[in-house]
Amino acid sequence: EAFRLAREARPDVVVFDLDSNRIDWPHFVRELSLSCRGVRFLALSSDGSPERISALCEAGIHGCICLSSGFSELVKGLQRVGEGELYFDQEISSELPEVLSKVNEGAILLRGLTAREREVVYLLSQGFSNRQIAREMVLSEKTVKNHISHILRKLELKDRTQVAILAWKTGLALNGPS
Repeated sequence: EAFRLAREARPDVVVFDLDSNRIDWPHFVRELSLSCRGVRFLALSSDGSPERISALCEAGIHGCICLSSGFSELVKGLQRVGEGELYFDQEISSELPEVLSKVNEGAILLRGLTAREREVVYLLSQGFSNRQIAREMVLSEKTVKNHISHILRKLELKDRTQVAILAWKTGLALNGPS
């Protein structure tokens, strides 16, 4: 039912309660990301279990707030996630410093790319060759190679595989370049 509702409504942000154990939330996030490109996810939790939040970060959520944080924190989280940022309240952040630092670091690095470069990263993460990227973006292969060189330099990575891995870790590969 949750999949159907989200697909029909096409929301900008899906807010869900982790305490509803009837749903495999990481699976839900991954599947809905594939069928509703660009949707963002904000989880609410009563306990902020590091294992659960970590699994959701890997699945591609954009934020998490403890239910005890209050309404103003929820509003703040919705605004930030809706604007394309990652947002984890203080209680969650204190529980998951290593996981969140990796997710935030990658997202911050990707924000330093131009819109066209993010689009190249997205297509790379989908397994496109330079020729396919050029065709998709209506560019020459040389321009695509230049974009990839700039991306590698900006992200301080060695090859396109590392770029694709970063895209998957940060959710760009699931949610698209927007």
